[in-house]
Amino acid sequence: MPLREELIGLIETDRETARSLLLDLTSALPDSMEAWELLAVSYLRTLEYPDAIRAYRRLLSLAPDHRTGLNNLAFATLANGDNLAARTAYQQAFAATSSVNAANHLANVEHRLGNLERAIEIYGRVLAQASAESTERLASNRGLMLALRDAGRPQEADRPARVLLDAYAAAPVRTSSWLAERAQSHTFHEWLMLADKGRLADLMRRGLSALPGALRFPETFILPGERKALEARAAAGTDGALFIVKPNNGSGGQGISVTADLASAANRTDTVVQRYVDRPYLIDGRKGHLRIYVLITSADPLRAYIYRDGIVRFAPEPYDPRPERLGDISMHVTNTALHASHPDLKISQDPDRDDEGMIWSLAGFFRRMDQDGGDSQAVFREISDLACGFLKILRQDGFFQRWSDAGPRRAFPPKVFGMDVLVDEDGHPWLLEIQASPAVTGAPLVNRVNAGLIRTIFDMSVGVLGSETEPALRSADLEARELMLETTNQGQFERLTIDPA
Repeated sequence: MPLREELIGLIETDRETARSLLLDLTSALPDSMEAWELLAVSYLRTLEYPDAIRAYRRLLSLAPDHRTGLNNLAFATLANGDNLAARTAYQQAFAATSSVNAANHLANVEHRLGNLERAIEIYGRVLAQASAESTERLASNRGLMLALRDAGRPQEADRPARVLLDAYAAAPVRTSSWLAERAQSHTFHEWLMLADKGRLADLMRRGLSALPGALRFPETFILPGERKALEARAAAGTDGALFIVKPNNGSGGQGISVTADLASAANRTDTVVQRYVDRPYLIDGRKGHLRIYVLITSADPLRAYIYRDGIVRFAPEPYDPRPERLGDISMHVTNTALHASHPDLKISQDPDRDDEGMIWSLAGFFRRMDQDGGDSQAVFREISDLACGFLKILRQDGFFQRWSDAGPRRAFPPKVFGMDVLVDEDGHPWLLEIQASPAVTGAPLVNRVNAGLIRTIFDMSVGVLGSETEPALRSADLEARELMLETTNQGQFERLTIDPA
């Protein structure tokens, strides 16, 4: 397909146009493998897993041994929450490709399904067959460690734990970052749904109805379903309020606009329209948003931590909310990927200079806030309260119970997610979006901050919990030692008190 590279680029930069073109292509060329593959990729990018599954199945009807199609069909099925179908899909992928990657995913699915001995067997086969240089051995050893602990064999689990610790000692960043990336594909599938802005808004509406005051979340309309409510709100008058219009599944700042005319957005589809927080806290006249990291190490009982550092991204142009400047996204949208070609987008290449350019550390942001007369400690306390409020809403909705019911205790690795937070000029944080799978790498400063984050997660979750000579650990003793490992190595993580005494 001569336009393949152009279409791949379009999927990343203009998904609505790409989707329309690809639907036309698959209609005109129903036997084109490339057209179906690209259509499936476009659905994956927007988290539309049922449609991705259908497109990959069509691709595989044309090319049954298509390696990427087999693996991505299995992933989409797993992300859609169907573990039984995912097992079948990964079995087919492994049968066709003999891929250790597919085998590791298959073992993880068997663990989720409670087939612990089968999972242990598959991990053992991978370790026996994979080359010594294969990074997949990291996934096998972690999976084996967790499956053995769930199977009540903690002393045996310490052997793969020691292998992981040796790999970490030799290459700490490489080992921890690779495992962090793999953990994102083994997450409880409902996390992926929270990246959908419409689903997040619906969850927040239900949650704040049951738990009023749990956190600050802007007034939001989900289109097209809430068109009438939006029109009624517009007819009642908005008193000069601004609204931000965002695609449900957009990323990288794509497709965002700001308007004072709420009614003008009424006919949009697959879109959220949100009250714009138009009095943001500014540094050097620029608006920025905070990426806050939260770690969940146990769904039942719920145990979570917040990271003291993070990433702050600024818009490249000074903030100006006057009506004639609303169309200038470079002052309203703080996603640096959107502004890659902007002449004023300066990004420090020195990872130790954390308060220069358009990407700062959270620590640098708070230093500057204090220098400007603010109270960073009070703001961080409110951010911690916001994180607790979000977790309470998830719990009230049954999220953690469903997670716990989805497999044995250790079938899912520790979960780190990002909260995109805006601080207003009064120092109050607002939740804007959830990043279910935050990027591990980026600019030099991002790499430094995130290296500390993921190394700490490794230290908290991988360790030798017993000895070869002591009696078998009881389940309660094993859980107590896991908790001790966490708290001993939590570094810049602070335990969140979700239910104060």
